[in-house]
Amino acid sequence: MELNEFYLSQISDVMKLMYNRGLVQVRGGNVSIFDKSRNVIYISPTGVPRHKISNNDVSVIDLNGNVIVGFPSSEWRMHLSIYKEVKDAIAVVHAHPPYLLALMRSHKKLDLDYLTETSLRISCLDEVPLIKPGTQELADAVANSAKKGCNAIILDNHGVVAYSNETIYHALEIIEAIEDLAIIQ
Repeated sequence: MELNEFYLSQISDVMKLMYNRGLVQVRGGNVSIFDKSRNVIYISPTGVPRHKISNNDVSVIDLNGNVIVGFPSSEWRMHLSIYKEVKDAIAVVHAHPPYLLALMRSHKKLDLDYLTETSLRISCLDEVPLIKPGTQELADAVANSAKKGCNAIILDNHGVVAYSNETIYHALEIIEAIEDLAIIQ
């Protein structure tokens, strides 16, 4: 299978951006792009330091989770669940933003109307309880939130996941806006 260099570069670029912004740890977080023309998903790899990811590291899976290339993130089920539930989703970004996590641990809710960026970029913000990462149970919980029309979902004690029907950079903008709001609050 010939790989799409544009998608490969976007995956590696967004992972580096998230690492440099402090939204993920050296081996944390994951991103994906759904190539609808081929029914495959380009997804960040497991085990590769986020600041060193290259196009050659990016994995590819099909809609059943079968690996075509590489070693996909352990959160591949969560990504698939969003693409299956939200027919127009084309990109998913999952991060571990520290200020958001601290705010959630203090039992405070984000006020999306507090910042223009969050009120414009986030259709709905939902939360799922603490569920073991990488499991089908977490993927199902995220899918249920996405079914409500929520393009951003807080994962208790874990992080946040966002999807976009525009670009992977738009999904990243959603994550950044949430973390900026958490910092301000």
